[in-house]
Amino acid sequence: MPARAAEKFIARCTQSTAALAEAAVAQLVERYPISACCVLTASGKPLPDLKSILASHALIHAAEGDFYRDAVAAACERRSVAVRRVRERDIESELQALPLTAEQARARIAEMGKKLGPPWTQDEKFAASGAWLTLASLPSRRRRG
Repeated sequence: MPARAAEKFIARCTQSTAALAEAAVAQLVERYPISACCVLTASGKPLPDLKSILASHALIHAAEGDFYRDAVAAACERRSVAVRRVRERDIESELQALPLTAEQARARIAEMGKKLGPPWTQDEKFAASGAWLTLASLPSRRRRG
């Protein structure tokens, strides 16, 4: 797809994705007392220009991931849900800030997996860890609702 057409396509996708993310977050906020959202990120390196992204299969996937993470984060922020971004590679070091050892934190994450059942892959462990870190970082531990 030529760059100009890609820009127009991405603009349309941005609008529709924002609307879908907004609707999904609205449903969650109406149903549950959500106070925060953790968005797990990849390396955190800034993406190059669109032409460079379109020339690289790997960069297309990286940009797609950022695109959807940004849509969810923006929808949460519009609903006054605190958003914290955590790089996956930083989770292990951030767990050390909790008032327990990293080993104890990993054991609790593993216990969550046993209670919740499969799948409990690295993705689910990262998500649970990120959620825990996000809740622990809130100024007030009291939840809405």
